[in-house]
Amino acid sequence: MKKILKAALTCTLLFNVSLASVAMASPETTDQFTTEKFTEVQTSGTAKAKVGKFQGDNTIVIDEEGNQTTVGELKALTNLVIPDSPNADVKPKITIQLAPHKDMVQPFASAYGHAWPYSAVTTSAVNCYGYSVKAPFFWSPGDGDGVSNIYDTGFFTNSSVGAALVVKDGNTNGLYFKPGWKTLSSRTAAVTDEEHRIAYRVGWIDANNNGKVDVGVDVVDFHFMLQNSTGKWSEKHGQQPSINTNISDPSTFSWDLGTYKNFYNSSTAYIAAKVY
Repeated sequence: MKKILKAALTCTLLFNVSLASVAMASPETTDQFTTEKFTEVQTSGTAKAKVGKFQGDNTIVIDEEGNQTTVGELKALTNLVIPDSPNADVKPKITIQLAPHKDMVQPFASAYGHAWPYSAVTTSAVNCYGYSVKAPFFWSPGDGDGVSNIYDTGFFTNSSVGAALVVKDGNTNGLYFKPGWKTLSSRTAAVTDEEHRIAYRVGWIDANNNGKVDVGVDVVDFHFMLQNSTGKWSEKHGQQPSINTNISDPSTFSWDLGTYKNFYNSSTAYIAAKVY
């Protein structure tokens, strides 16, 4: 009788241990180095990010490939210009008309419109937007009228919102650009010998997992790529030097932010830009 009771107690104990193991293997992920649990959160596309307990810029973020970083580390690499307030003046503090880039590389007509051969840009004063339109500033889409649009609904979840603002910037700033900017239906849509193609995406990680974009709290950014005269594309991340990616189709390329793979995972918008 004692043996039967002992066996029953052993089975009960094993059953409880098994249940505990199943409970621990929940949809949340546990970091192998800590006891912190990670939860899947929304991003700008279909890809999911995993975040740990929200701790501001110290919040840990993991991409779909398992690469781990922090919210603060990602923010340090972004192209975004956050104004002091939603109504702050965001016009670039320069007074001369841009065209000096002609002294470096003269644009010319090719099978890819008014495109340039790849030329390295290393200045920290130009972000991906300025790089893609050959302009000497660190701008966010929509800054062309001096009022920031980064707080607009959909800015960091829908690439067409920012693309429309880019077209508006180009068509209303004769000091830097020629009018006639427009969105394109695809990367191969025809351009004239006065236009060059740029590609645009946005990225968002809902770091505090509240289901909405919180500029300054979540990881949010936009990114541009520039088509060169070879048909290949180049880019410049924030204050970092430009990169000649040597890719031909941005729509199938992983748009990364630092070590975070496929951060800019929205659809790709294409724009025909016209510059002097």
